[in-house]
Amino acid sequence: MVRTKKNIEKRSSSGSKRHLKILDWTIIVFIVLAGGYIMWQYSVPAKELPPQHRVPDKGAIKVELFGGCGRGSEVMRIAGYLREIGVDVVDIKQESGYIYPSSLIVDRCGNSIIADSLAGLIGIPKNRVVLQRYDLMVDATIVVGLDYPTIVNKLSRKEI
Repeated sequence: MVRTKKNIEKRSSSGSKRHLKILDWTIIVFIVLAGGYIMWQYSVPAKELPPQHRVPDKGAIKVELFGGCGRGSEVMRIAGYLREIGVDVVDIKQESGYIYPSSLIVDRCGNSIIADSLAGLIGIPKNRVVLQRYDLMVDATIVVGLDYPTIVNKLSRKEI
């Protein structure tokens, strides 16, 4: 085969066409991958702050305090801290007659979000939240046990 100017131009143009085809497909694949990534970012829901970091609106949560630590003054102190951060303390029963070794939250309305939020606010583990529904005017009952110093420390450090 004789090399002519025409054959050389044909070969070089077919080679450059092939390079352009590869470049075109590379760009298409990149655009499809970028579009897929953007769509995936929009489909993933935004992360919401956990309930323990949210401070409720003033009066949004109504609670009663139940003193089970034998120290009425500490129960009143905890009630003051709760009122400062916006929890509506409706009733305080200072002396229960029983001493509770650890504090707990009794969910009265069946709304676990409220109970979990309270647990986070006062530093009680979520495994000490109990559901016991009654037709009360409160959302939850906080039973203050002998571990009241941890509640006082947690509430006194709250930045409002």
